[in-house]
Amino acid sequence: MLPEHGTFRRYVATAMVNFLVFYSLWELFLFILPDGGVWPTVSWAIAWLFGSLQAHWTHRTWTFDSKRDIRWTIPATMALYIIGGVGSTAWYYIGTVIWGFDERIFFLLNSSLWGFLNYLGQREIAFKEVNISHPLENE
Repeated sequence: MLPEHGTFRRYVATAMVNFLVFYSLWELFLFILPDGGVWPTVSWAIAWLFGSLQAHWTHRTWTFDSKRDIRWTIPATMALYIIGGVGSTAWYYIGTVIWGFDERIFFLLNSSLWGFLNYLGQREIAFKEVNISHPLENE
């Protein structure tokens, strides 16, 4: 039985699917595009864009079962992904280069921290259900 919609456990289960899709896209673009230079970074960027759009759909549908307008959820989710991408990259640099933590251990710690923060942002901002009816209509 799957965890209840909106729970952190359901978010993690969905995020694992999203990670596999993102990683597969990255490997595909590494294979298709030329070797070396900026191309691995281009592969990352393309996979991130498509992976983020796919993750929006899976979290909207599987994690939160959200009925919010897609004109709100896509920009809100992508803004959260951009903030998370910049923040997690900065923290990864600080943790590994400045503080000297092991790359793989800090990868797990950093991913866990930013994954949890992303969950909170999606739950409280992007996919939060809001009541837009007039208060007198509910009486």
